[in-house]
Amino acid sequence: MKLTGGKLLVSTPELLMDHIFNQSVLVLSEHNNKGSMGFIINKPLILRLNDVFEDIPQNIQLWNGGPVETANMFYIHNVPHLIPGAVAFDKDKDLYIGGDFKIIKKLLQDKVIDSRHIKFFLGYSGWAPGQLQEEVKEKAWFITNNDIDLFDVNPKNIWKEQIVAVNPANVIWKNAPLNPHLN
Repeated sequence: MKLTGGKLLVSTPELLMDHIFNQSVLVLSEHNNKGSMGFIINKPLILRLNDVFEDIPQNIQLWNGGPVETANMFYIHNVPHLIPGAVAFDKDKDLYIGGDFKIIKKLLQDKVIDSRHIKFFLGYSGWAPGQLQEEVKEKAWFITNNDIDLFDVNPKNIWKEQIVAVNPANVIWKNAPLNPHLN
């Protein structure tokens, strides 16, 4: 399957010992000759958005997007008509990245948008040109179509569901603990 914005990357059992990507599902937001960028969609952080921005009353989950630029916040959303400056990465699924954060704050304060429309990440996952393709060849990632609602993901089940969806023979991994070496 071809790597393009909007595709999901599902970590394979080859990454079981990787403390960042073990049992991860990522949405790919960019893939071109300059490299690749995506966000882990199933690793919630302890923090909420209103822990970082006290003037935002909504209790919206923050997510670990990946190991790159973890001090920076990124966001994907499905409301480009409300957020100027957003860039499409999957028009079929109505998925956009970025946009004017001042407007986002106002929309959140006025409760025009909520977690059904936007997902916030600290950090992102990034790959140099050719690096992600090499990792796919080395069987670190399965590539699959995005058939899920990114704004309504059960972080405890999404990897288990996706690992079996890409290959039913992977059912053995469905009940694997986060760190099988601790068994």
